[in-house]
Amino acid sequence: MALINVEYIDVNFPNYSYTLNEIVDDIFRLKLDDEVRNFSKNGTGIERVYKSYDLSKITEDQSEYLTPHIKLNDMYTKIAEKAIDASNRKPGDIGFLIMLNGNQQYLMPAPTAEMVSRLGLSNEVRTQNLQGLACSAFSESLRSAAGHFALGYKGDVLILASQYSTEWYLNIIRQIDRISINNKKDFYSFVYFLIFTDVVGAAIISKNGNNGKSLIQIDTETFSSRKDTIPDNYKKTKVELSQNKKHQMSFNFEVNPKLLKKTVAELASENVLQIEKKFPSDFKNVKFWGLHTAGLSFVDYVVEKCGIDRNKAQLTYDVMRETGNTGSMSSLQLIKESIDRKILKKGEIGGIIDYGWEGSDSFLYHVQ
Repeated sequence: MALINVEYIDVNFPNYSYTLNEIVDDIFRLKLDDEVRNFSKNGTGIERVYKSYDLSKITEDQSEYLTPHIKLNDMYTKIAEKAIDASNRKPGDIGFLIMLNGNQQYLMPAPTAEMVSRLGLSNEVRTQNLQGLACSAFSESLRSAAGHFALGYKGDVLILASQYSTEWYLNIIRQIDRISINNKKDFYSFVYFLIFTDVVGAAIISKNGNNGKSLIQIDTETFSSRKDTIPDNYKKTKVELSQNKKHQMSFNFEVNPKLLKKTVAELASENVLQIEKKFPSDFKNVKFWGLHTAGLSFVDYVVEKCGIDRNKAQLTYDVMRETGNTGSMSSLQLIKESIDRKILKKGEIGGIIDYGWEGSDSFLYHVQ
């Protein structure tokens, strides 16, 4: 048994907030066929998203590459400084900085290069960047934190996570004159732009819970992970960099959502069965299941495949409706909301089902 303690969790959204109705009926009204508009309103399970752009200022000049009005690194710095201060720590108390990111601003250098300096962390701090794992990265970061303590390294772990992919999809769909449900590539690019929220989060992990200050405790033995190893399934999702006419880098995006959904649901089901087999008593007493907020069809399918009681997953649906798809942030966000909304109280057990491009991860947590 290896226990880790999550002492602090925070989530921060950009200032720009839109309902999906506003986006499809007002901002991008002229680009959308009726079928696209109807699906956007009724088929996602999401009502509101948060963006790092003021969409009212989007220009008609499609050749102009648009950068966010709110910068990711500034949001990282603000939430990290708050986390360190609110948990009564000093920057030097952080021994390991882990960053989860999927944003084109940080291909090189890694975002930790800036955050170590801006936060004033020790020059002996360890760092790790989990780029490109997308929506399943948070579980991986928790296991990295456990490894930090198991190997005897000093200091606590600061995890900074983000979902910041609007930049990819916005600049793709601005190049499209008309979005039709019959053109799957354009349609999926628009849907992903529509449902993803820009957001950052922070968590501080300790080995011993700092004298009873732990929010939740995780036994890392409950972690179960499955990767997609089917030979051609790597083709189900692809993001490629290319240059536009101004020699600026832009993203081309392709996805096979049916194959992705089928794969992650099967892997998630295997993880849940493994946890039930190894920890039957805890599994029986799980009061809340948090699933990656990928959209209504994904969540419904994974819930059914895993045999999860829909009532125990209701908070997932509520949070998804209120704040959209928060990507690698969703598990961290759902843990926080399960405590803040008193879905779970002291001594009760929650379960997390992560999934994304690479595979699926699951674990249990105990509220302290």
